[in-house]
Amino acid sequence: MRHAELDVVKADQYPIAIVVVPSNHRDAVDFMELRKGGAAMRIAWFEDFLALAEAGSFSRAAHRRNVAQPAFSRRIRLLEEWVGVTLFDRNSRPIRLTDGGRQLVPIAENVTHQIHQGLENIRQTAKGADTMKFAATHTISILFFPDWYQSIPGNTTDVPLSLESNHMNTCARYLTQGLCHFMLCTWHPDADLGFDQSLFESSVVGLDRLIPVSAPDAEGLPIHALPGTRQAPVKYLFFSEASALGQIVDAMLARHDAPVFVKKSSSSPLAGALKSMAESGLGVTWINEMLARISIGDGSLVLAGDQSWCIPVEVRIFRARSPLPHMAENFWSLISDKSAC
Repeated sequence: MRHAELDVVKADQYPIAIVVVPSNHRDAVDFMELRKGGAAMRIAWFEDFLALAEAGSFSRAAHRRNVAQPAFSRRIRLLEEWVGVTLFDRNSRPIRLTDGGRQLVPIAENVTHQIHQGLENIRQTAKGADTMKFAATHTISILFFPDWYQSIPGNTTDVPLSLESNHMNTCARYLTQGLCHFMLCTWHPDADLGFDQSLFESSVVGLDRLIPVSAPDAEGLPIHALPGTRQAPVKYLFFSEASALGQIVDAMLARHDAPVFVKKSSSSPLAGALKSMAESGLGVTWINEMLARISIGDGSLVLAGDQSWCIPVEVRIFRARSPLPHMAENFWSLISDKSAC
């Protein structure tokens, strides 16, 4: 079978050639190869590598990639042979990247993004499609996106759009794999969004705060009030492990001027679920002010501390640095113009 070469990656950045099977294959990207001399590597191995770097476990990463663990482990070893260095310290728990592995992360993210985005642009051009694709975290997609999108000067609602509402890690995957043109999320310097932000452009499109909330008692005071005491720590409803919002809150608690006494109680990856638990009186939680506003207005939630416990955050929109389809570039120019005002 004769393969066609696709010039996606700049030769001066990566001295390799990209080879791809015919485009009518069921999942062509899995069979795309990078050639370095006489050796070939499948692009899917880079995605395996990134999944393992994030999961820290061969079994969890293999499950995410829908691959049997022995086959997944073999692909990681083949990638290490192709690169020429050990990428993971298998003796640590969780499994950690070596120095060589850490250097490979931005390269793998950049290569996979360019390929996914390039192929998607080609497909959309061939179809004549003009749909703008967005991904956003749940709170942003429901409470921020609709009004914001319609408020942009010069924007036209005649252009069809699709909006993927999901967890932060899924939104990051949509962005890095080129499955969306734009991704919106809550941003703070203490948050790890799960991708190399230097590979993408971003613009601030809104401001918000993470605020501590609790159900009120009969007198309207918080049942679970900050900062708590050593004898009676406050029950803390927290975001699940690796949540960007949870990282922001934990960083604030670690450096707050006042001593704080909290006891982790219940967790969820969803701000809406934590809000419901707080309304039921199960503890204090930090959620976006835009999400808490209605509940504070009707009295089902109250602030659990003074303003020093509130955390200013931004709503940011991210896009690839590589060219987007024409209608998406036009939209970005409107965003840039508004941000500059």
